Amino acid sequence: MKIYIDGLFYRGSGIGRYYESLTKEFAKRGINIMTCVPERLKKDFEKDFAGVPNIEPMFVDYAKFSLKGFWKQSSVLKDLENKVNLFFYPHINLPFWVPKNTFIVIHDLIPLTKWWRRNKFKKELFGALIKRAVLKSKKIVAISNTTKSDLLGHYKKFNIENKIEVIYEFIDDKFTNPQNPGEKLIKNDYLLFVGNRKMHKNLKNLILAFNKIKDKVNFKLVIAGRRDAGISKDEIDELIEDLNLKNFIIEFLNPTDEDLINFYTYAQLFVFPSFYEGFGLPPLEAISCGCPAITSNIPVLEEILGKDIACFNPHLVDDIAEKLLLVLRSNEKRQQLLQEGKERLKIFEKDKIINEYIDIF
Repeated sequence: MKIYIDGLFYRGSGIGRYYESLTKEFAKRGINIMTCVPERLKKDFEKDFAGVPNIEPMFVDYAKFSLKGFWKQSSVLKDLENKVNLFFYPHINLPFWVPKNTFIVIHDLIPLTKWWRRNKFKKELFGALIKRAVLKSKKIVAISNTTKSDLLGHYKKFNIENKIEVIYEFIDDKFTNPQNPGEKLIKNDYLLFVGNRKMHKNLKNLILAFNKIKDKVNFKLVIAGRRDAGISKDEIDELIEDLNLKNFIIEFLNPTDEDLINFYTYAQLFVFPSFYEGFGLPPLEAISCGCPAITSNIPVLEEILGKDIACFNPHLVDDIAEKLLLVLRSNEKRQQLLQEGKERLKIFEKDKIINEYIDIF
């Protein structure tokens, strides 16, 4: 089998990691892969994929969501049409010309929700890109049943149910089999948040809840994740200042995977308070590294983690604070949550998920 996998999101955040993991796993199983990757990332690609067989990269002078790429990639794909069996896009950024055998992955529909804070033009643009990808593709992979339900709700008049397959995400080997995490980077006991600062991540309510309990427990709050591009100070920074929490909160704006493994390994609790997710990998990564987790009780996190872990209402600061206090005060409760989490991990076993993709291909 020979497939094209689009790599324009390589080295991006969630989708970039998803692309890298899937590409390596397919290649290791004997699938021949052609992939387009931005030229500026050539050295990174050659380092990350060193020793991985069956991959033929093409380094291109355009990037994701670029007008140049929208037009120029079409000629690249036309040249490949008779050389590959299918075209796999781990996202919705399709070019002008879309081959017949095109598979896409829908991670979430956040541009269609109230949590999308960008301007109206970008909201409409991303909405159009998602709709176009849904209609033009031969097969749609949704990464959760909740995402599938969202898709059917938004596009019910297009009769797309038969081309949607639900395939969960899997956890990268670096988190399931972490090497020696090294010396503890944070000397204090702490609870951990990993993610960006976009509105749907609900970091504000987590900080407000932590402020209510900070004097009742001897834990710091560690925030690992970047601000929006081009912003040196955001509303989270202002909130921390206003609440005088600089001595209680530790921030890491650009953590590496090695940093994250260290944070996960030594944290007493991982907290994921999102209003909206398409799947939610960080809690599973934390659990894989031996850290118990609690999350908001939105439908997708209940689907992925179960109701004991997905236990608090993300809209209610008092409820978040109450659940945090309950868990932080009880080592027994944390161990119970960790064991429940480890049972959930079995659902997301890598080989099973890769084989589901190969069966569809």
